[in-house]
Amino acid sequence: MPATKTLSQCAEDAIETAIDDAADDDPVVLWWDDGGYLRNIVESVSRARGCAFRAAEGTPLELRADAPRGRTVWYVPRAHGDDVDWFKDVEHTGGVVDAHIGTLAARCFENDRIQAASIRTAYEDADSDDRAQVAETLFRELNGDGGLPTLQGLQTKIVLDGHDDPVQFVLEHGAENLPDDADDRLKIRDLLVDDGVSAAEGVTDGDALVTRTRRWAVAEWLVEAGLDPSLLDAEYRPESSSGLGISRPELQSLLSKVDTERAAELAQVYLDPDARFWHDILRTHDDPWALADCPVDASLEHELWDAWTQAFHNGEYETCATRAATRHQRLDTTYGDVPWTRVWAQAIDIANLAHELETWEERGDTTDVVDLYGDVDDGTWQIDNAVFNLIISGEPERDLPAEHPATATLDDLRTSLTESQYLDYLSDLADLVVEQIEAGSPFVGENYAHQFFDQEQDHLGSGQSVALFVVDALRFDLAHELADSIRRELPSLEVDETAWVGTLPSDTEFGKAALTPGSKFSFNVELDDGELVPQRSGQTVTNYQREKLLKDEGWSYVMQSEDDASGWSNTRVAYYWNDLDKAGEEELTDFEALFSDRLETISDIICEKLGQGEWDRAYILADHGFVSLPRGIDLDGLYPPDEAAQVTRRWVAGKDLDADAPGVLLDENAHLGYLDDDTKLSILADPIQRFRNQGLPDARFYHGGVLPQEFVLNFVTITQE
Repeated sequence: MPATKTLSQCAEDAIETAIDDAADDDPVVLWWDDGGYLRNIVESVSRARGCAFRAAEGTPLELRADAPRGRTVWYVPRAHGDDVDWFKDVEHTGGVVDAHIGTLAARCFENDRIQAASIRTAYEDADSDDRAQVAETLFRELNGDGGLPTLQGLQTKIVLDGHDDPVQFVLEHGAENLPDDADDRLKIRDLLVDDGVSAAEGVTDGDALVTRTRRWAVAEWLVEAGLDPSLLDAEYRPESSSGLGISRPELQSLLSKVDTERAAELAQVYLDPDARFWHDILRTHDDPWALADCPVDASLEHELWDAWTQAFHNGEYETCATRAATRHQRLDTTYGDVPWTRVWAQAIDIANLAHELETWEERGDTTDVVDLYGDVDDGTWQIDNAVFNLIISGEPERDLPAEHPATATLDDLRTSLTESQYLDYLSDLADLVVEQIEAGSPFVGENYAHQFFDQEQDHLGSGQSVALFVVDALRFDLAHELADSIRRELPSLEVDETAWVGTLPSDTEFGKAALTPGSKFSFNVELDDGELVPQRSGQTVTNYQREKLLKDEGWSYVMQSEDDASGWSNTRVAYYWNDLDKAGEEELTDFEALFSDRLETISDIICEKLGQGEWDRAYILADHGFVSLPRGIDLDGLYPPDEAAQVTRRWVAGKDLDADAPGVLLDENAHLGYLDDDTKLSILADPIQRFRNQGLPDARFYHGGVLPQEFVLNFVTITQE
């Protein structure tokens, strides 16, 4: 039965009655409030009724210091005791109200006064700390905002410290938050049974009460997900809903309301291997994935992982990717970013990578390596991207309980893919490159980086506002990530990606020299006094020369490390970012994580500049890519040929090199369009080969060779739609 009045209305009734019953026409009404929680209400009502208000701040005797004139309410925040001779005259001529907040709250239920007495006794029986909580609950519920509560609803909130749902209170807060008083626990038990938790019937122990309630709630969600209820004990079978509207399991309703931090804590409860609620049933269930929409039982989680692992070993990679994505979405929606969620996120990457590695040779004509690797939609650059994402996602199983089966399986899956199968893929890809080059005219009809200024001259003319972002070592997959981040941040721009063939050798000095203004016919690479050099119009392209050529063409030349505020005021800006290459060369173990941070930084810079400026067009260009070797690989150190004039880690140059030199030979027959007739290059394709005594032999990051990861580049074009 709902309340009929608010606390304020009952206080007004009490004051009016005391005034009406007083012998004096302008009486003093003395209000005794044990606990002192009614002051604001009594003061507000008193003034609204035209009465003066005075409160005893220390001792009640201080109220006698100033005789009242006219109707006055004296408020004393203490219990009415026997030592009140000071107020005999008030009692004879005025009125007395002896009501604390519990008493006044009970009066709000004038249609059910006998049962409402429990509210008064709940306040009186509470200790000092709990009294404050009871008072807060009574204030909040009986102020009239949003309607008035029922007596049972208010009793429930008093017992549950302000919570109105006994089932959700127990599911969320556990035994440690149940009241110590045995009678209060029995009240909660009875409330649970009234709400349909049959499993709580007859239970008196707090731990058992919580365990049974949680077990019941997990069973309810399992049945919702598809479990046959007949498999459950009778007291755990959820009642069929007969109400109207949308109904959902109690746990689902609870977890949809809690904040992220609390949801993460509840993941520890409902996915805890020590609390396997329905282990015996779930471990024998024919298809655990039929129940994958239920995220609240550790046994189900374990069965799902074991079934997923078995499917993976059976080569069902697409199925594994789909299922991992389904489970990840369910856990992420329920708990947010928790270890269980992160493990399934990595399982998606693992399944996708395994599928890519298994099927890459099926992608059309494998004799066209540039198209095989550099197709923007379907190229095998996605394998590098999957490896990259898998490595930077770390080892999420380390944060799981040791009993979770992923702790024993996930590392082996990662290692097999990134340190064995990926290396096999790189080797097979290298063989294809060598075959294509040795067959002659390897990259006919492709976009060449050294032709960029020539091919894009219509857009790079003085009438256009153009920004060039030249990012050192921006591999194809990283360029794609960068393009995607710009699409998300600036959706009004049109962002296109195109495969270009970079300059061989795929080293910085040649790649950046190729991306320098000039005709495609003016660029060449030749030996000069025993050293291989890039040239434009017969001049070696150094950093200084590149800057000069750009400035002569009307470009602002901005380096990452410089104060670039003034340079960006020009309508033609060339911006150079060198941090990726530097990080790769210096960080020999975890450069992938560094790259991820650097990409975010360069994305912020590009989006900031494009967002601020009225650019007609912008390009993101790369000088070369790179190969990332697995950790702990054994490298094959080769002796360079005697005829080599210059030797680096991944290539040698000379005039007298022949086909017997290690690697693959590039000469005039390759028809690259920029090699001098007398200059020959022997470039390594095998990913584990290095020329001896050159560079750091244990480095995981390298470029300069002839794998597509090093020279097939992703150029991004950004225009206003």
